[in-house]
Amino acid sequence: MRCVSTLSVCPSAVVDAPIDRVWDLVTRPEGFDLWTDATLVSAEPHGHASAGQELHLVTRALGWTFAVGITVREVDPERHRVGFRVALPFGVVNDEVMTLTEAGEGRTLVRFG
Repeated sequence: MRCVSTLSVCPSAVVDAPIDRVWDLVTRPEGFDLWTDATLVSAEPHGHASAGQELHLVTRALGWTFAVGITVREVDPERHRVGFRVALPFGVVNDEVMTLTEAGEGRTLVRFG
């Protein structure tokens, strides 16, 4: 029997960095280690986020190592928006859209939803 449930949340944070710097960080696979609790293993194709890109990461908890897969679904640099489908351990799947908005004084509002 398969249990499917849906939960919708929209966490946000203000980052003390300009929007272009934050955008570069969240769309460059080598930067994922800085804002996720995972280590990048590979990106196919390599380079900045693009629709269809597959990212393979690992995360560790309680002495165990778990695989995490991220598929980039959309990238909109003009609107500073990127969509991900994240396959987490134990069959958990997270459809996530990240948007960045200038928050003034060189800061950026980052929203996940």
